[in-house]
Amino acid sequence: MVKALEEVGLKLSDVKYLNLISPETRAAFIRNSIDAGVISDPQLAEFQRTVGVRILRDGKGITTQGGYWLAARSFVKENPELVKIILEEVNNVGKWAEANPRDVAEIIARDAKLDIPTLEKVVKRRRYTLRPISGEILSGQQKISDLFYEQKFITKKINVKDVALSPEEYTALTPPEIKP
Repeated sequence: MVKALEEVGLKLSDVKYLNLISPETRAAFIRNSIDAGVISDPQLAEFQRTVGVRILRDGKGITTQGGYWLAARSFVKENPELVKIILEEVNNVGKWAEANPRDVAEIIARDAKLDIPTLEKVVKRRRYTLRPISGEILSGQQKISDLFYEQKFITKKINVKDVALSPEEYTALTPPEIKP
């Protein structure tokens, strides 16, 4: 939201914002007590289907690069082969998910309590395979960290490279097909 506001010359302090969870956002939007909201899938797909919302700005060019698989550095150093196997399997499941969006939607529908067509739309908008951790990814994460610090969302400045694996450590753990 901060980056989208900056694009039009505004700061977060220029708008009244609330930190709502998705069900609260939906309820507030329906009763017209908010003018706009920032949400992600699957809530966005559900809003599009049931409320007929209009997207003012999507996250292209301002979002994070996706999810991350995290582990304690000590665990990674003590179990590099296990971590490599886990990442290979995660990537294999990701390939299956991208090739079978309807099946994924049916699996998720059991717990998400959303209809299959909505979930299939969500699944098709996502990427499930692993991507390499590149300098560009780390730079993007640094920009997000710096922004969060500037906005006082976090209280300590973070150097992302200090908490990430070195390129050599990462290469040793990464399945060959997803290396940069």
